[in-house]
Amino acid sequence: MRYTLLIGIVCGLLAWSNHGVAQEAKPPAAEKPAGLRVMFNGNSWFIFVPWGVADQVKAAGIERHKEVRLPKPGDFSPIESGDVDVYAHGVHWWMEVPWGKDGVTAEKLVETGLKANPNFRAYYHAAWLVHDGRGDAIKTTADYDDSKLADLQAALDKTRKPVEAIVDKLNGKFGKKVVFLVPVGDATVKLREMVLDGKYPGVKKQSELWSDAMPHAGPHVSALSGYCHFAAIYRTSPVGLKISRWKDLTDEQHAILQKLAWDMVSKYPYAGIAKFEAPQSPKEGEKAAPKPGAANVADALKGWKETQDLPAETVVEDYNDYIEKLPKAERPGVSNVKYYVEGKGQSGVAVLVFVERVEWTHFLTYDKQNKRTGVTKFAVGK
Repeated sequence: MRYTLLIGIVCGLLAWSNHGVAQEAKPPAAEKPAGLRVMFNGNSWFIFVPWGVADQVKAAGIERHKEVRLPKPGDFSPIESGDVDVYAHGVHWWMEVPWGKDGVTAEKLVETGLKANPNFRAYYHAAWLVHDGRGDAIKTTADYDDSKLADLQAALDKTRKPVEAIVDKLNGKFGKKVVFLVPVGDATVKLREMVLDGKYPGVKKQSELWSDAMPHAGPHVSALSGYCHFAAIYRTSPVGLKISRWKDLTDEQHAILQKLAWDMVSKYPYAGIAKFEAPQSPKEGEKAAPKPGAANVADALKGWKETQDLPAETVVEDYNDYIEKLPKAERPGVSNVKYYVEGKGQSGVAVLVFVERVEWTHFLTYDKQNKRTGVTKFAVGK
């Protein structure tokens, strides 16, 4: 009897112990964002975005997502009544001011939305350029194969900067970040670069990404746009989501587009994930910024290797906090974030900031425990 009882106790303890080990080995489930009520409004450069976002929401298991439709053109009563959390707007003339459709400007729409819903947000589709900004030089889809990506990126930067200034002005008016840009245009430039470098399988030419000479999006750009908007609106990575839309794309192509979308959106301050105000006197633990010069860049980054992989979550939170605490005169100049690693297990984050036409780099370093160990500031000349 005693042996039976003892065996039972031992077996019970072993079972409890194994259960505990199994529970510890299981990673915690990622918290899913709450579903949002989203109103999409745009033209043929945008009509595929709502479908793509809806498919990703379903694949991600996000509950209570709802697409709110305009009762009729120009009728924004759902926003006025507080039934919309997010307004997403997409047209090919996104650089024009004010962004208006059906007689409603962005300023008026956001003001109305915030009165009814203090958590209201607005997103604008910062799209690719009509004819790559080359005007009459583009007459057929094939002409896009002659576009020089460096010139295209410069033209896009020139177009986007004034739009970012509008966003700053609007957010300043409302006292918080409520208007955002989705950097689809920049993402398409990166995709085209990957095509030319042979890093995007199945597509050989830039022209294969477009469906006509305007250009309207082909399936690859349509998918990329959908992934970018999901990432921005839900502030969640689309990487790994299995969706049925854009069936002509391979799993490998979907994976590349998902990662590209997340990389672009998560690092672009005006998309709302990376937080976004001339270098100041160094604080304790920081090194003084040397004079501008390319050699400073090489010296500061010696031994570091750039990577496309996101760092640990605590590092992401820390550098976003660093950006948020930059002076008001410096924060709008945040243009990009780059990640680095080095052989001893340390990680680094380069925050690029333009101040009076000078590109400053704030290089944040972290130890193996992902704690910040220092900040170095350096610049490339005017």
